[in-house]
Amino acid sequence: MVSVRKRKMARSSVAKNTRRTKDSQRKPKIAHHPVLAAKWDKKLTLKQNYEKLGLTSRLGKYNGGQENVYKTVTELREEQKEKEKINHVAPEDVAVETDPLKIPEGEARLIRDPETNEVVQVIYGTMKTAPVKEEKTENSVIDDLVEYNEKYGGKVKAPKPQEEEEGILQNLYEKYGDDYDKMKWDKKLNPLFLSEGQLKKKIAVWKKANGIE
Repeated sequence: MVSVRKRKMARSSVAKNTRRTKDSQRKPKIAHHPVLAAKWDKKLTLKQNYEKLGLTSRLGKYNGGQENVYKTVTELREEQKEKEKINHVAPEDVAVETDPLKIPEGEARLIRDPETNEVVQVIYGTMKTAPVKEEKTENSVIDDLVEYNEKYGGKVKAPKPQEEEEGILQNLYEKYGDDYDKMKWDKKLNPLFLSEGQLKKKIAVWKKANGIE
């Protein structure tokens, strides 16, 4: 025989949180932006899609939820050898460059006396370095997003005070000027009991809307 609690649960309008409904809630909805929707891969996770598109899904550090990349001992040893080769500098490779055309612009070489170690000559570099170009990912959509925003994005409207607050703000400003501490204690002109910070923000918006500096 079915218990009373089971019968109430069957009649309840609250849907059960089954695995099917739970998995459907996890799927990110990106239909609101056509640029991302066109290049979105449903088989990949949100983080993988963002990396593929040249974006970042989180500005801070990740705390779990990432795929671990495991390397063998042989691979780690080879990486260590490569690092040692790069960082190792032989004494015979270190030479004092005296040609200004081979010294980057903004740098200088000091020529010292081998006996007294005093600076005898200062050679300033004249070689101009080429600007470093930023590398872009193959599937980067940043340019597409900027182009879409310029084409369809409207101008941001300046905020305006609400109609019911405009008269209140005007009366307070005409009586107290910029003294917000006295404004908040005036029960007649401040019937909404706005705080000092709220009054400061709202009056700044009211001033801008009415061209008051």
